[in-house]
Amino acid sequence: MTQTLTQLIARVQVQLIDDGTRFTTATCTAALRACLKNVNERAPVNAGTRIDVIAEQLEYELTDEDSRAMSILDVLEYDADGENHTPIPYDDYTEDERLFFRLRTALASGEILARYTIPHTISGLDSETESTPSARLDQIIVDGACAEAIAYRAASRIETINLQQGVSDNYREAMGHFRMAYEMGLSAYIRDRRAPVSEPNTAAWNDEYHNWAQ
Repeated sequence: MTQTLTQLIARVQVQLIDDGTRFTTATCTAALRACLKNVNERAPVNAGTRIDVIAEQLEYELTDEDSRAMSILDVLEYDADGENHTPIPYDDYTEDERLFFRLRTALASGEILARYTIPHTISGLDSETESTPSARLDQIIVDGACAEAIAYRAASRIETINLQQGVSDNYREAMGHFRMAYEMGLSAYIRDRRAPVSEPNTAAWNDEYHNWAQ
C-alpha cells in the first residue's frame, strides 16, 4: 500500500529533522503538491482503454472515456484474438480542455485501443482518495518535497534583518542535497519504465530503410 498525504508529510518532517515547527503541515503539503506536479509532467502513469468503434466516425474524445487523460501515447485497432493490435494513423488535439484524437481513415466496426497518460495521485491531497505512486516513487517524491520545503523556508527568511550569509549558504547546501537525490532518483525511475507497444520496433539506426513509413 502506498502512502497517504499525512504519512508523506511525516516522512518529509523526519528527513528535515523537524517536529512541524519550521516545516509545517501547510508547507509540506505545498511542497508535496509542487513535487507531484513535476513528477506528473515527467513520469506520469501509462494507461489504456478500449473504445467501441462507431462506423465511419473519425473523431473520438478520450476524456469522455477517462477524464484524467493528459496525453495520448498511441491509438490502435484492437485485436481480441492474438493481441497483435494494429497502429492506426491519427492526429490528436485539445479543445475546451478536452483531449481528442481524429483517425485519418474511419473504421467500420470493432474496438479502438487508446493508450495514454494519467497523473499520479496522493490520497488526501486535493481531495484525492487513492495513492498511486509505488514505494520507490514515494521516496523520490519525499526527497523532492524536502528540497521544495527548504526553498519555501529560505524564501520566507529573505527579509529577516539578522539573517547571516552563512544561514543562506546552509539552506542552499541542504536544498542541493535533496534536489540531487530527487533528480537522480527520478531519472533512474524514468529510465526503467517503458510505454506499452503493440509490436516492438526492431529497425537499427543505420538501416537504410530506418523510419520509412513510420
